[in-house]
Amino acid sequence: MAKTFSNQHKLSKLPVPTLQETLTKYLQTIEPFLSREEHAKNEALAQDFMRPGGLGEKLQQRLLDVDRAAANNWLDDTWWIQKAYHEWREPLLVNSNWYILMRHDRNHAYPLPEQALLPVREGLERFSTFQVKRAAHVTQQLLDFCDDLNAERVPAEMTRAGPLCMHQYSQLIGQTRIPQHGCDRMVHVPFPNLARHIVLIVDDQLFKIDVYSTEGKRLLDGDIERQFLLALDQLTKIEASAPIGLLTCDHRDAWTVAREHLLTVDSQNRAALETIESALFCVTLDSREAATVVDHATDLAAWAKFGMHGHGGHNRWCDKSLNLVFERDGKFMCHGEHSPCDALIPAIIMEKIVQVGTDLNAPRSQALVEPPKHLAFKVDDETRKHLKAAEATIDKLSRDSDCGMLYFNEYGTQFIKKVAKTSPDAYLQMALQLAWYKQQGEGCATYETGSTRAFRNGRTETIRTFSSASKRFCEAMENKAVSTAEKEKLMKQAAAAHSKYQREAANGKGIDRHLMGLRLCLQPGESHPLFQQEVFGKSSAYLLSTSGLFAGDDFFGTGFGAMYPNGYGINYLSGAQVLKFGTESKFSAPNTSTKAFGDILRQSLREMRAVIEANLPEDQKKIAAKL
Repeated sequence: MAKTFSNQHKLSKLPVPTLQETLTKYLQTIEPFLSREEHAKNEALAQDFMRPGGLGEKLQQRLLDVDRAAANNWLDDTWWIQKAYHEWREPLLVNSNWYILMRHDRNHAYPLPEQALLPVREGLERFSTFQVKRAAHVTQQLLDFCDDLNAERVPAEMTRAGPLCMHQYSQLIGQTRIPQHGCDRMVHVPFPNLARHIVLIVDDQLFKIDVYSTEGKRLLDGDIERQFLLALDQLTKIEASAPIGLLTCDHRDAWTVAREHLLTVDSQNRAALETIESALFCVTLDSREAATVVDHATDLAAWAKFGMHGHGGHNRWCDKSLNLVFERDGKFMCHGEHSPCDALIPAIIMEKIVQVGTDLNAPRSQALVEPPKHLAFKVDDETRKHLKAAEATIDKLSRDSDCGMLYFNEYGTQFIKKVAKTSPDAYLQMALQLAWYKQQGEGCATYETGSTRAFRNGRTETIRTFSSASKRFCEAMENKAVSTAEKEKLMKQAAAAHSKYQREAANGKGIDRHLMGLRLCLQPGESHPLFQQEVFGKSSAYLLSTSGLFAGDDFFGTGFGAMYPNGYGINYLSGAQVLKFGTESKFSAPNTSTKAFGDILRQSLREMRAVIEANLPEDQKKIAAKL
């Protein structure tokens, strides 16, 4: 087994594409937005931008110098986290943070028997025995991963093309974003992370929980369970502190001002914040006596909404890279801050963690450990005003967030690969294109996450899904006069074009990151009409913001917010038999509806299958029907 970071030295730096490569591809991606005359105008502007001695050549040379000065990655070392995340001032809740709804515990049938849901103590009926036990167990599993990572026992990931960068794994545990004027920052956490505590959140109260003994030994499941119970006991004895976690859900500038003021009120506030910010991760025991009502067969909207923003932002610390949240009935989901690493990394970790079920009689040791410490905050009238303003922001944000989860179980990737003989991801992207076209009557700029982990410290590149090929496919599908044979041909052409773009993006040949780098190299007073054309903005205004993970058989769903208020944010899981689409839009947008889009997407998937099957030989139709 290759050690976690043993292949890092083999990875090359993210390339800087040539101007010709990027501008040629850019012109292709804007073609479906424009008339021939408009496209010809943009072609002329692109030629002027690339001419010898022109502005494009100067910007390219500046960018190449940025690349030469970068130790690992010209984009990640220089701009990425700031430009993609930290300069964005909107609240993290809904707008940026992601969530994953995890499978039920492997050792216990759902719904749980009443015995498992007994309250932990008299007076603490809103917390169940199983809730605490599962929270302690998952915490222990994640701590196992932390130890493996620190010792480089997490296997280095490989693909057929070669090794993948593992840097993002070192950026998940212990990371915290802190608000700053204009641009946030990450709390510096050296690797390996030597923190020995987590933070428990209950009733908006925060507790420091040591997970190592005073002698430096890891606690067992039963020990952590006991620590959680001791913290719950304190709830009946302590003076409740203000719900400071709500401030992390507010607009970033508002949270910056509130945090700066909070630090001046009393020195214990900085001590409490530093304890939270240096913790490995946060664990929440949700205190609603009635857990989120979920119909797993048909409707996960309530659970998706809980994953996105909880009960009005309570019991979260949105700045923390990882929050594990447990409901009274044992349901478990995680919620995380997006900037230190992409959601794929915690998804991979969580998929492994949920493989081991909870032991109701978990062992305990005799280890000596510091008891839970309540992290109390001193507040004044100014902080109370900040909290009231944060509650108003959160209420408006959460009320407008239209969350849903489409479970499509009529077929999955097995049919797509074996019968449609198409890349599953490209096929699902075409289904999303068709659903949007059906609902809106036209196509739109579409973002799909493309990974650049084949390069050192690589993060993502945009895969531009909307293309001339996808436009022709959607138009044909809505035209009854077009034959099924022609529709299938156009479907496969569109999927093939998408797969080609996907491969090029993974190989560092996408265009969005390069165009961003060129524009960031502009000096005051410099500009070019190519960047000022309406289509330049329209082609990167991603009304459909999408990302696919993997099969996700151990997840009920995943999700993130829409990039634009009149669009959708869609995270999907492509299983062999089941396809899951976590979708978010805004109730205030007159052109979108999460439920309506889900219904149309279901219809689109059915129509695409019907097209495929209509052109199959009779003997293959019987085989296809079983998939």
